This record gives sequence, structure tokens and C-alpha cells, in this order.
Amino acid sequence: MVFGGIDAGGTATKCLLLDAEGKILSRYEGPPANYQAGVKTAANVIKATLRETMARAGLNRIVSLGIGIAGGGRKPELVKMEQILGRVAGVDQYALTDDGEIALLGAHRGQPGIVLVAGTGSIAYGLRQDGQRVRSGGWGAILGDEGSGYWIGLQAVRMAIRSEEGRSGETALSAAVRQKLGITSLAALPAMVYQSSLGRKEIAALAPVVFEYAQQGDPAATEIIDTALAELILLVKAVAEKMDFAVPKVAVVGGLFANPSFCEAFMWRLATFCRMKVVKPCYPPVFGGVIYGAERAGLPLTFL
Repeated sequence: MVFGGIDAGGTATKCLLLDAEGKILSRYEGPPANYQAGVKTAANVIKATLRETMARAGLNRIVSLGIGIAGGGRKPELVKMEQILGRVAGVDQYALTDDGEIALLGAHRGQPGIVLVAGTGSIAYGLRQDGQRVRSGGWGAILGDEGSGYWIGLQAVRMAIRSEEGRSGETALSAAVRQKLGITSLAALPAMVYQSSLGRKEIAALAPVVFEYAQQGDPAATEIIDTALAELILLVKAVAEKMDFAVPKVAVVGGLFANPSFCEAFMWRLATFCRMKVVKPCYPPVFGGVIYGAERAGLPLTFL
């Protein structure tokens, strides 16, 4: 038997295929497939990524597939996504959820715990000992995603605008934002944003610039990073308050935590203000997709 998992995120779509012993048969990374960026586009990317992954392993059938999609984890969105996806060729059974749940399952090998995902978007997810799932965040770029890479990048753009108009103090972010986006004036931004040439991925790519200037002591960049950390702590606390054990383990996943100083600052705040500690994820989210798909199909993974 072959089991599959897909992590459809705002930066990339990752697919993993495992055999019954847990051996990796194939893995492949395709373009982003965020639900909020377009359901049909996301469905097409998911199918194309799976086809390529199966082709690389010479497979024409898998028994289960778990799909975690960013920006689309609530019931109405999942129903619509399933309608658009329809039948997935070569898959006996597939199951949809959001990227937070598969990150949770991968991080704790399907066992109770909490995961915080902070990449292009942000969400905290918890699995209680009684099997119930708890979540906070994951509302998308317009309604939420506080503390995420997109949120950080957007605050940088806003700070740059405020600074140039004299509504706040001077910040080096103004010149840095212009340089990163390849523009000579911030006046070019409205057309880029509202005509969709500057999307979530491009704005999220400004986050490393904010990290750099925060480390150099720029007040605006420092304020953005401090606020992002506070927002992420709030996501974890909201989930932790609904857990059924005292000191949950918190795994962190996502591109923001690849920055050592940001990860260290988050760990310190979590320990100081929440008395919780960060643990290293057992497996990446795409592996959690494998677990979710097999679980929903009633097929236990004996190698876990």
C-alpha cells in the first residue's frame, strides 16, 4: 500500500508518498495553492503536484491521501474545495483539512500537543487527550494571519508609507521596501496591490528585510517584530487554555522560525509568559498529511 500527503501552502505545495513500512517513495514540491488565492487554481495545483509525485515513483494508485490547505480549513471552505477537486485520479480515498491540522499531526506524530504555524500565514492548533481539536487563527490575510510573514511584510509597507508622509518617525524600512520591491517611489504601491501584481507571497518576502533592520536597531522594524511575537503568543495561549493537560508541548513550524533570533525570542516569551516550552517537530507538515489521510481512511500506519 502507498500513502500520500499534501501540504498546500502559501509558498509552495509539497507532496510525499510513503509505503507501508514508512519508506519514502517520492516527494515533490509544486507552486503555492492557498485557498484564498483561488479555489480552482488551488485544486489544479494540488492535482498537478500529486500527478508529478506519482509519476516520479512510477505509481498509478495510492490508497489514501491527506491534504492540508492553507487559508481553507473551515467546513464551508472544505466543502467547496472538495466540490472543485471532485475525484482525484489514482487515489482510493482522500481527506481535506487545513495546513494547521497536518502540521499538528506531523509535529507530534499524531499524539496530543500544540503546534504554531507561522509562515506566509499563521495558525495555532491543538490536539487534546480526548481527541478533540482546538484552533486559533488561520483567518487569512484580510481577516487575520497576525504575526505571519505576510503580516510582517504588510506592516513594513504601512510603516514606510507613514514615515514618508510624516505620520511617524523616520525608518530605514522606506528605502528597503522600495529596493526589495524594485520601485523608485511608494506611489507605485496602490496599482501593484490592487491590480494583484503584488500578492501575498511577494509581501511576505519582505519579512527577512524587517528582521535585518530590527537587528540593526531600526525602531519601526523592532516594533513590528515585537508585535508579531506578541500576536503569535496570543494564538498559542488561546489554544492552550482549551487543552485538557497542564503543560502542553508546543512545536513551531514555518518559515519565520528559520530566523534564529526570532525563534529564540519566541521561545523566551513562551517560557516566561506562558510557562510552556518549544519542542522540535517530529515530522514536517506534509508527513502529517499522510497521517491524516490514513486516519480518515481507517488505515493505521504501523510504522509510527
